[in-house]
Amino acid sequence: MTTLNYLPSVKPSAIAVGAIFTHTASLGILAPVFGDTYHRAQAANSKEEFFKSKEAAGAAAAWGSSLVGSAVQTYGVAALINATGTLSYKGAAYLGSLIFMASAAPSVSLLMISHATTLV
Repeated sequence: MTTLNYLPSVKPSAIAVGAIFTHTASLGILAPVFGDTYHRAQAANSKEEFFKSKEAAGAAAAWGSSLVGSAVQTYGVAALINATGTLSYKGAAYLGSLIFMASAAPSVSLLMISHATTLV
């Protein structure tokens, strides 16, 4: 059995492409936050007033954390693909499905438990 004593190397271009894709997908979820912030910026009296507001800070924090999270998630998946020696698209699809199921399982089980308690 092999051990992993280091962080696997991943091509920077793979991280960039994956981070852009993941970040774009997460921006679709954050669109209402940015839309509301845009409308508040239009209503602000000056740019300085808006940039000092809590809404601007919240939108910047959401955007930045989404970008960093996308890059970390992309590195993790790419490192896992490299560490497991997955060489085919089919193997990567299986691995991606397992990652998705593992990340979705807590919310699905919580949903099932909450529905079960409302039926009793």
